[in-house]
Amino acid sequence: MCEHISKRFGVTQALDDVSASFLPGEIHALMGENGAGKSTLGKVIAGLHKPDTGVVTIGGRALTSGSIEEAFAAGIRIVHQELAQCPNLSVAENLCLHDMPRTRLGLVDREAMHARAARLLATLEPGIDVESPLSSLAPGRRQIVQIASSLDEGHGNEGDSRASMQRVRVIVLDEPTSSLSISEVDRLMEISRQLAAGGLTLIYVSHRMAEIFQLCDRVTVLRDGGYVATSVVKEIDESVLIEQMIGRQITHAQKRKPPESEGSRPALRVRQICSPGKLEGVSLDITPGEVVGLGGLVGSGRSELMDAIFGIDRRARGEVSVEGHAIGVGSERAMIRAGVGYVPEDRKLQGLFFNLGIDENLLMPIMPDLAAAGVRGLGRERAAVAERISEFQIKAASPKSPPDSLSGGNQQKLLIARWMTHNTRVLLLDEPTRGIDVGTKAEVYRLVREAADRSVAVLVITSEMPELLMMSDRILVMCDGSIAGELSGKEMTQSNILKLATATRKL
Repeated sequence: MCEHISKRFGVTQALDDVSASFLPGEIHALMGENGAGKSTLGKVIAGLHKPDTGVVTIGGRALTSGSIEEAFAAGIRIVHQELAQCPNLSVAENLCLHDMPRTRLGLVDREAMHARAARLLATLEPGIDVESPLSSLAPGRRQIVQIASSLDEGHGNEGDSRASMQRVRVIVLDEPTSSLSISEVDRLMEISRQLAAGGLTLIYVSHRMAEIFQLCDRVTVLRDGGYVATSVVKEIDESVLIEQMIGRQITHAQKRKPPESEGSRPALRVRQICSPGKLEGVSLDITPGEVVGLGGLVGSGRSELMDAIFGIDRRARGEVSVEGHAIGVGSERAMIRAGVGYVPEDRKLQGLFFNLGIDENLLMPIMPDLAAAGVRGLGRERAAVAERISEFQIKAASPKSPPDSLSGGNQQKLLIARWMTHNTRVLLLDEPTRGIDVGTKAEVYRLVREAADRSVAVLVITSEMPELLMMSDRILVMCDGSIAGELSGKEMTQSNILKLATATRKL
């Protein structure tokens, strides 16, 4: 139970007198717009943040504010939206990092460590090799490893996984499915139901309405740091929930009419892109004003293709042309100069510069255009930053604040805003609505449509099937590093996408 929780960061009131109760054995959704205070409340419950006022109680006992150790001992766990892991260590080392099993000589007991890691992953994804480096896994599988770590109690319970999970009492899941495939989402929801049936309390932070109505028992809504309402999910409909979250009604995005592209020169032409172990002979064309979706499961090669096109993958080979001009594969600078923008899947590792301010992150691609005689145009920069922050409704204490001072959703909006410029001719979007609330999603859809209306060619990846179908003029489906097929018109259905995504490639 949380009673009268308030928390301020500088001039930002993240939480304002919030009270909420979470029952044993329930899956309780926590919803609101980006910056509403959901993640902050989760971190207060887990002891990561010390509230300015208020108290967290569990089993009738008040916890010491801001004590991670006491919250952990009380059985509270948190699975962060951003992957809080050590990519240079193995999967097993990451899973056991908080409590390494040791031999009588004080050395790391690797056999016990591997056994415990395998046991934990068996409930989610037994196919993951616990001895492999974490960095070798796709983001979806890395998220599964992080979720599995929340079920661990330590090396004293190797033979009793059920008992160890019962001692965990509360798990805060902050956007747990944001980078998972459809099958992984289904599996996670199945595991969540099993845990709740055993008496565990799951606090489920998500922007995905379908998941909330399919999985959760009750839902608490926050807005601008304040408490709005708690409802039984079966007794509330989506429109009411959205209005509680954003304080207004929104117009649902409509699928636009595909552009007339016959005879147009491709804005983006890709020929025979290959990368060892990742891609095999991928070719595609996108005409100006066309939105092409990339379907497929996690690990199918979608994100790897984006990296290869933009020049991040130095081992990639093939041909890429932008508006008829050949661009050498393996040069991000050349791509940016040619007008290619890229919003990657992992904003933390690939997207944002956390040693720079919000302002410089926004202006990075166009800073030379705002300069005069090689000298930065600070006045023009300030005006451009103010315009972008206002247009994209980025909630920030100051334009000079670092990106890690923003919520996950506002970080994503910052990254999208960077590339929505007049210079962009081709836009590569990898999970552009990941971690974004329903109101901002509608805004992103509008911005993508407007970019396409300005003749920008858009290649988009999204793991949300309805979103993929709604945004795309046509869909290319990937499987095992190659394009398994193309869908357009009435062929664009969820079942057809899944058939191609799970097809075995012909040898």
